[in-house]
Amino acid sequence: MVDCTLLAALGAQTTREEKGMAGSIWMIIYDLDRAHSARYLQWFDEVHIPEKLARPGYTWAAHYQVIADEENADSRYVALFGGRDSRVFYDPSPAQIRPGQSPETRAMMAYRANSKMLILTEEWAVDGASGAAESSPRIRAENISLALFNANENDEDLGAWLVQDYRVNAAKSGITRKFLASTGIARHVLVQEMGEDEIPGNSIVDAASSDWSAQVANYLSYPAGAPLVARRVWPGVA
Repeated sequence: MVDCTLLAALGAQTTREEKGMAGSIWMIIYDLDRAHSARYLQWFDEVHIPEKLARPGYTWAAHYQVIADEENADSRYVALFGGRDSRVFYDPSPAQIRPGQSPETRAMMAYRANSKMLILTEEWAVDGASGAAESSPRIRAENISLALFNANENDEDLGAWLVQDYRVNAAKSGITRKFLASTGIARHVLVQEMGEDEIPGNSIVDAASSDWSAQVANYLSYPAGAPLVARRVWPGVA
């Protein structure tokens, strides 16, 4: 005989877990000429984001500026668009959306340089402060650390190390989310919501901490360079 109480409890747990997942994210990392930043950012925040959020399946958005040397001619930005699942970003796909862009959108997009797009699906999320599964379905922190990396055909070993070692020992504060990319320059992405004074290292692994970590460090590669630290510019920070 089926225990209806148990089934109901399992169903409620699954619902909570599904609600806590960020689903999928369309991430765009790009450089922007400071000479055009004011005009572009006004358009992006007031026109482009509302247009995206009006599409079926899009659930949230955030826009971050990478914290870097103020003397650089360009500023790097990270745009995040959340969706129910990856189907939202493949039907239509970014390539299929492009021909229908307005002249204004095309003009604004021309200000971008070195644009990199990834479509991500969340694998797991944890609150490093409490060790509990994260319950919010969106990335909302004022500051984030972003790491893009490849395992070079060692994905099973990397996945085990991330869950058994990194997730338990490295995420000491804030919320850490692990994503798998179906499109883009990196297959694996970690996003950590950070405190204002936290600074990530040049990699996600301390090779000196264990033999397993040394093995992981040996095969990891970072196509976007060292982890990026970024501050939220939309929604605005109070």
